[in-house]
Amino acid sequence: MVVLAQFAPERDSSMGSARALLDFLTNGGDLRALFAEGVAELLLIDLSRATVDLAAELRARAVVRVRIDRAAWEIGLARDGRDVLVSLFQGGPSPDVVLFERRVDGNLLTERVLGAIRTVPGADARSPSRARANDVDEAPMTVSGMPAARLMLERAPRFEAGTGLLDSTVVSIEPTGETSVVLGADATLHTSVSTAAPSAVLRADLMSLLFRGRMRVTIGENTRELPELFVFLVAEQLVAMSLDAIEAAGNTRPYHRRVVVAGDTLCGIRIDPRGGASLTLGPRRRGDDRAEPATFPAVDVGALAQGVLAFGRALARSLIRRDRSQGYNLRLVEFREHLRELSQRVREVTRDESKINPEPESYRAFAVASRVARPAPESMNGARLRYSPKWLATIPSIDLRSTFLCGNALLVGATGDAYCLDRRTGEIAWRRPMPRGISVMTPAGLARLEPDGLLSIHDLDTGDVTWTAKLAPRVGASASGAVVSAPGIPRMLLISEGAKRLAAIDLDSGEIRWRHATRRGANFRIRRAGKLALVVSGDTALTALDVLSGEVVWRYCDPLRFTSHVAVDNESLFAVAGGGAVVGRGGARLHSIDPWSGIARKSLPLPANVSPVGAPMLTSEAVVIATHGRSGTGLCSFDRKTLELRFQRDVCASTASCMVVDDTIVVNSESGELVSVDASEGTTRYRHVFSSSEGDKPRRLEPVLRSGALFVPQSEVHVVRPRDGVLLGKVPSDLIPDLLRVDERCDVYMVEESGHLAAFASSPRLTLVQ
Repeated sequence: MVVLAQFAPERDSSMGSARALLDFLTNGGDLRALFAEGVAELLLIDLSRATVDLAAELRARAVVRVRIDRAAWEIGLARDGRDVLVSLFQGGPSPDVVLFERRVDGNLLTERVLGAIRTVPGADARSPSRARANDVDEAPMTVSGMPAARLMLERAPRFEAGTGLLDSTVVSIEPTGETSVVLGADATLHTSVSTAAPSAVLRADLMSLLFRGRMRVTIGENTRELPELFVFLVAEQLVAMSLDAIEAAGNTRPYHRRVVVAGDTLCGIRIDPRGGASLTLGPRRRGDDRAEPATFPAVDVGALAQGVLAFGRALARSLIRRDRSQGYNLRLVEFREHLRELSQRVREVTRDESKINPEPESYRAFAVASRVARPAPESMNGARLRYSPKWLATIPSIDLRSTFLCGNALLVGATGDAYCLDRRTGEIAWRRPMPRGISVMTPAGLARLEPDGLLSIHDLDTGDVTWTAKLAPRVGASASGAVVSAPGIPRMLLISEGAKRLAAIDLDSGEIRWRHATRRGANFRIRRAGKLALVVSGDTALTALDVLSGEVVWRYCDPLRFTSHVAVDNESLFAVAGGGAVVGRGGARLHSIDPWSGIARKSLPLPANVSPVGAPMLTSEAVVIATHGRSGTGLCSFDRKTLELRFQRDVCASTASCMVVDDTIVVNSESGELVSVDASEGTTRYRHVFSSSEGDKPRRLEPVLRSGALFVPQSEVHVVRPRDGVLLGKVPSDLIPDLLRVDERCDVYMVEESGHLAAFASSPRLTLVQ
């Protein structure tokens, strides 16, 4: 790499000659490179080596790297008979080409480089061995630097017509297969005719991929011819933008991107509000130039991606077929990797891989009937709950996700350690050092998954390790999964591992029972229904797996992606596809599916001005979806049987947590409001304002329902009767309830992320006995 910087007009003869040489190579263009002191000789040495190699037919192409105005550029030299084709370009994700294949006489280039070197002081120096020996063949071994470069040029063979290692061929690039969007090109390729085996070293060679051609775009029966452009550079940008566009379309996000390719071609893709795509491709308009790029509107996103994919594959095949060394070109290798990724995305969008379970009865028998919501105990009708402090503890750096209340044990995860506290006294039962990881409470004990994939089960009484298993480290996202524990089904832990796999581990033996690979494993969402595990992994398919074997029982596909939990009870399953990305974008759909066969019952689009949040909430008559829009948190209610919209309304002006209690939706907002909404009619049953929006707020806003009372975390914990909103009590504490737990006696346990834990005991209360 030769560094060029600001140049003083009156430096020395070497800098002046080097500047004249660069002006010669660029034809006196806009590039007035100015050299830093001491590097002109390096540029001349690199140019002399490249010129000699081309003249001796040691290489067909040569590249000299320079740095101009703090940017890396490359001077490309390619031999074409007696001439040398000179190019000046810049690499990177979006290359720029300022000079392309300017034809220069090779012998004249040799004379110019030699003349510039002769003007450098000391270039004609001779070493002692050179002074004693007249054998010219030994001179390069004894003379270094500028003298060696001068000697090489003086002895270099002359450029002769009809010689060289490059062969120019006009290639027609035509994709195979049937697509509604067809891209083609006729390009002139300079291919190597050397019979030597290509080097096994992978190198980035942008120069060999710089070639111009005329592209054509055919959509339906209309064909548009485009002027000459850099075919491979345009194909690179089209593939990259198609990947982004198909991702945005699947997530119902807007997308509009335009880039200038090689300084003279405009390339862009835009997704319109209705989900269609438009392609812009052609010459960039400059000044009075009337040439304009062509725009192709109303194109299907999947069809456009298929057309770009077919063209990219045809282009890669043509390049490798005519030049085997391109198989070791890192630029082309990366391009082909992007093509494989685009092929996978296109397959997700265009291929329907739905599967129906022909024998649903075998899985229906394992379904656990939904629990009937019990009315609040009579003791809560008029009882008041009073609390008194029980104990207070301090543990630094608490991990809220690794804190659990299990029986008489309160397990607290912290940085580097795990603690087990007796919930009655607050005393530490045991403490074990544990590296950073993810904790899951299971029937067999505390499961701990470390970043390197080591899974261990710790006994709750002693903290000792029961067994360990080695999984693949999770790549790209945090681990997620579910615990399986039901009559007639072995106790298992379903957990994500590696990049796209889901593993089932037997909790009794630690054995891995099965592994299931998904197309995308961005974030697994798993819900168990009887002997089925309903898996959402961020792709366009909702998959039901057999818990015992891991086989796919049924699969339901949609053009939009499933990203949130599903809701299932008895004979109904409801899932939301799409949404959740941009407020007001819309595009999500609600699906009603038979949970045992995978047969779709009904489907309808959600309102366009909202974005669904979380899993659907089910009552006896309605399906309610929490939404987030410009006005805050809202609710959309649909009839369970017909999916007809019952109501749509805003509830609060901030983010909130929602839960189902009987036939009402309880909304606990970040602004301090607690609102109960009738799930069928949308009327407000009661509303409480506990605090203003100022001050510290708990990390988690989910209310806890216990013994007919609703414990609401705000700046304080309030106890509410969910039926009518009567306030039953308040927990006196200065802690912020970032995590709230309530036991069967209605004792309250608060955890503040700063490192404080507090327990509060409920006072005895009178109960009317019939």
